[in-house]
Amino acid sequence: MRKRFHISWPEEWKKKTALIRQGNNLIYSPKDFVVSFCLYLATVIACLLLRSLDKTGDTSYVAMLFLTDVFLTAVLTEGYLFSFFCAVLGVLSVDYIFTEPYWQISFTLAGFPLTFLVMMTISVLAGALASRAKQVEVTQRQIQREKVRGNLLRGMSHDIRTPLTGIVGATDVLLSQEESLTPQQRRELLHSVNEEARWLMRVTENLLSITRIDGENAAVRKTPELMEEVMEGAVSKFRRHYRNISVQVHLPEEALLVPMDPLLMQQVLFNLMENAARHGETVTRIELTLTRQEEQSVLEVADNGVGIAPDRLETLFDGTLHQDEGREDARRDMGIGLSVCRTIVAAHGGTITAENRKNGGALFRITLPVE
Repeated sequence: MRKRFHISWPEEWKKKTALIRQGNNLIYSPKDFVVSFCLYLATVIACLLLRSLDKTGDTSYVAMLFLTDVFLTAVLTEGYLFSFFCAVLGVLSVDYIFTEPYWQISFTLAGFPLTFLVMMTISVLAGALASRAKQVEVTQRQIQREKVRGNLLRGMSHDIRTPLTGIVGATDVLLSQEESLTPQQRRELLHSVNEEARWLMRVTENLLSITRIDGENAAVRKTPELMEEVMEGAVSKFRRHYRNISVQVHLPEEALLVPMDPLLMQQVLFNLMENAARHGETVTRIELTLTRQEEQSVLEVADNGVGIAPDRLETLFDGTLHQDEGREDARRDMGIGLSVCRTIVAAHGGTITAENRKNGGALFRITLPVE
């Protein structure tokens, strides 16, 4: 996979100013000004170069190049402001620079007013349509992100009630029937309270992970981090909770730096390992393997459990909660925890997939871009 070209703009250049109060279409920013000016300058230079190379004097291609400039400006800038100015400036440039007599305004030529009006209308409409299409796409992405976040938050809010109900019920029994309870019954109630409290802590950690993601930009604050340190943090946390499951880590020979939010990625790895421990039934070993494939880092989390039911693979990450027969806690983690993993990985520009291993057990694969 080829590395994507990216320009790191200064923060003050990206600051947006609405020229009209409560308006989203007339937006100015130094970044958009630089982009539109460079596109216009490149278009003028290209047209001058082509005119110098063409001995026939044909300049019919000029209007199409400036129309392309309007399209690119509309796509690469916010709102309609710069695409509109680009359309006006492009039409004037066609007349002043590329229409005989050159370097003179020729509004008096026969037929020019109509040509000017047609070119202006086409350019403005092209810029407006391109900007509108871009805004619709951005709006659709925002709606989809908010829908996913809303589903996750609603699922977690609903799921929080279950442990709270268990805790309240157990403590009510301890308070009201303290004298009649045997030591074994007290221990069982306290154990139930402890389990529900631990589950509540895990839900809270996932909830905090989601709130760390920027809902407007669907991005996270990423810094280059050593992937092995992030893995070590997640494994240490897992071992404190599941001492009877061995964890093996396989690392590449060279250190691998990956742009990420380390706390969020630790939460992803912990969720995947805990998911294996709670739902793998026969899991005794978990393996974490890190490799690099061209411009991607690949992290695999595999276990030796019973694997994933085939009918769950397609909806494993969508937040759907499942209920297994005879297992009261089966709906936990399997839906919400994995949805959180997908949300976090997607916010990092990566992907996460799941499959069953040929020799038994589940395999989760995370790919993240290495910049």
